Amino acid sequence: MAHSDCQFAIVTGGGTGLGRAIALALAHRGYRVLVTGRRAGLLEETAAQAPNRIDAVAADISAPDGRERIAQAIPAEGVIRCLIHNAGVLDPVGPLRSVQLDGWRTAMAINVEGPVFLTQALLPKMERGGRIAHIGSGAAHKAMPGWGAYCAGKAALHMVYQVYREELHDLGVLVGSVRPGVVDTPMQDHIRRQSPDRFPAVKRFIQLKESGQLHPAEDAAAFAVWALLDTGDREYAAAEWDIGNPEHYQRWQSFQRSE
Repeated sequence: MAHSDCQFAIVTGGGTGLGRAIALALAHRGYRVLVTGRRAGLLEETAAQAPNRIDAVAADISAPDGRERIAQAIPAEGVIRCLIHNAGVLDPVGPLRSVQLDGWRTAMAINVEGPVFLTQALLPKMERGGRIAHIGSGAAHKAMPGWGAYCAGKAALHMVYQVYREELHDLGVLVGSVRPGVVDTPMQDHIRRQSPDRFPAVKRFIQLKESGQLHPAEDAAAFAVWALLDTGDREYAAAEWDIGNPEHYQRWQSFQRSE
């Protein structure tokens, strides 16, 4: 994918973890990157690691004014080449029968409404051939007791990817989805702090950390950026890219070795 200093990549949730690693990988590939999130200090830490390539804008993607702030951060001559919907929240954790309405609505606003309406806001600045990536999760496809809100939100996001994929095809904007696996991020720290009564599978995630089975954020980001930038147009949007899929993993590894 050709690019220039007028072509932008936008990464939501770019202040920590996978989002930060994706932003740095895109900057390394020569893109001007705009990282967004709610915590300005963490975003500035990301930008400081590649100050000539990464800019930060503190904005809440769940709020209309936050999404407008992101859109306004792209200069008039700028075009958006890549949009990565990475921001997401795990909470509220606990049985659905006890989840509070306010917590549920906050999760849906961030995990579902944010991507839907941020895409709307940014489409006028996306060029033909631009790509959108939704960061997916196995939680979209498998029920996890205690993660009702997160599972529902990720399942909805997966359908949003599929609908936008069909609707934006004629505009020349390609929409894909990437499952980066279980990544060693602050969200995983939060998961391991849950009590078994709220999240019965917590012991499994503790064991994944202790046995070194979590993907480093840099590796997961490299896989996501490979899927985003280095796959063919037709195949990029056709199905979700999954680091746990042996064929996808081997293709990515082959690409890494050829670089």
